[in-house]
Formats: sequence, C-alpha cells, structure tokens
Amino acid sequence: MLDKVAFPANYPEFLRNVLPERTIHRTDIVAFWSPETPDLRLVKRVIALPGETFEVREGDIYINGEKLKEPYVVHSLQPLFRQLQNIAPVTIPADSFFMMGDNRDNSRDSRYFGFVSRRALIGRPLFIYWSYESDPYPDGGRSLGESAEYYVSVATHFLTRTRWARTGTVLH
Repeated sequence: MLDKVAFPANYPEFLRNVLPERTIHRTDIVAFWSPETPDLRLVKRVIALPGETFEVREGDIYINGEKLKEPYVVHSLQPLFRQLQNIAPVTIPADSFFMMGDNRDNSRDSRYFGFVSRRALIGRPLFIYWSYESDPYPDGGRSLGESAEYYVSVATHFLTRTRWARTGTVLH
C-alpha cells in the first residue's frame, strides 16, 4: 500500500510543476519507477540526498565523509564471501537520490542503475502486506514461460517462502 500524495510521477506532466512535492529524508522508504525498466516499480531506501557526497568503503556507506549508521541493513552472505564494494566519492545531482535495498547482498539498486530522479518517485509504502523470498528480478524482465514458472513456484512454496515476520509490518 502506497501513500501517493505529493509524488510527481502520479500526475500529468502539466501539473507536476504547480503541485507541492513531498520532502524526502535520508532513510525514507520510497517506491519509484525503475531507471532500467520503466514499467517496473521498485521499493528502496533513500541513502543520499541531492548535493551530498556519497561513498562506499569496504561495504560501509559514507555521507559527506561520515559513516552512516544502518541498523536496518540485512546481509544474506557470510562476511567472508560477501563482495566488498567500494564506490569513489560522488556528489548526488539536484533533484536526484541514491537508493539502496536493505538486503544489500541481493539488491539491484543505485549501485547498478545510478541516481533516481525525483520525477520517478511514485509513493511511500505504508506497510508490507505480504513478503516473499524469491530470486532477484532478472535483467530485462521475464518471458511468458518464466512468469508462469515463477507463479507456479510462488503457489507451491507460499507457506515456506513467505517471510511471515515481515508480513504486516508498518513502515516508518
């Protein structure tokens, strides 16, 4: 469920410049249109804001040179096997954001597709109505056969792969 009020991507182009825009804060969770696949909605956490300097050093996030505390991050791989990522300092452009998934070892996010424009934001999730553990979304989407196979897998593994502890969680 998304709160879509004051998010520009929900309105016709001619209204976008006159309607108010929601203030976006670091650590907000937002939904947006994928920069890679325009009809795919993604939900990620805002990590860096316009004008800030973002950097990754051995997997740790730094904003304007200060290490970011991230109690929400989940790592699915053992530290020994986790690929350490380093990203040189970069300044976030105006009206853009750096987004990352909380499951850092299994998230296609701004590390791969770059900055997300404010114009791509479509809402703020209110709560998780259902959470399911599945393979990452493939590059380029799924074929009809792959989609059918995916939905059969969901039906088959509904009870064992549903993340019951997350289902129904209210997001802040």
